[in-house]
Amino acid sequence: MCLKHSKKKPEEIVQFVADGMLEPHFVKWYHTNQKQINTMNLDAYLTKFAKYALPCKWEHRVLNTLLSAKQGNKLFSDWEIKLKNLNALLSNTKSTCCLSSTALQAQLEVNMNPDLCAKLDNMNLIASTFSDWIHKVTELDKDLCEENACTQYLINTNNTAQAMEQERHKLLAEHLSDQPTHTQTLSSTSSNINASTLCPPQLTKEEKKIFKKHKGHMEDMNKCPMKISNTWPNPRTYKTLMLKAVLASKSRTIVGYVYMGEI
Repeated sequence: MCLKHSKKKPEEIVQFVADGMLEPHFVKWYHTNQKQINTMNLDAYLTKFAKYALPCKWEHRVLNTLLSAKQGNKLFSDWEIKLKNLNALLSNTKSTCCLSSTALQAQLEVNMNPDLCAKLDNMNLIASTFSDWIHKVTELDKDLCEENACTQYLINTNNTAQAMEQERHKLLAEHLSDQPTHTQTLSSTSSNINASTLCPPQLTKEEKKIFKKHKGHMEDMNKCPMKISNTWPNPRTYKTLMLKAVLASKSRTIVGYVYMGEI
């Protein structure tokens, strides 16, 4: 590929590639060994460069990554491309750790998503080549993803409907249980307000003494116009009965009304 695009002669291609490096430590390495490197063919140069640039036992690290990779929730197409790229890295550097197509297919089958693996077993898929197998499994994985998405949608819809129904029953139950309590509270409060507003205060001991002393000016409570018309004086503006007020009104009007049982 380098020869095709650069239009260089085989003995010039290594120098052309090495001159294009931009990393400072690689440039320094090339300049230090330039005379030796320029006499190499491309394969020998790549082998020497790999030994310098790549860490020790890098092939084993890449192979371990490849063998331990699992599909999980990723799309099969994305996952298998990643594994094929790792294996291509080993193959292009002529590493002894690279996997054959058969071994790579077996690795994909072992570590693919359990649901996809079960679907694959049920279909008894037959493929003539590794590429054909990849294509069919990719289509199978797409169908499985669509089925899972549809199932999840139905689950979410059902959960939403149940939540709305529970909320409706909850609101109805709260409405039915809270309303009597509310009404009862209002009735109780209204009764307390009416009682405290309409009922006059109880007679004090001094007031009872004044009524006893001036019995001729008292009448039965049943004849009280306030009781008849149910219009009672405001307790807040009620003034305590004093002897002076009784004497002042003795010749003009009745002093007041009182329950006979209070005296």
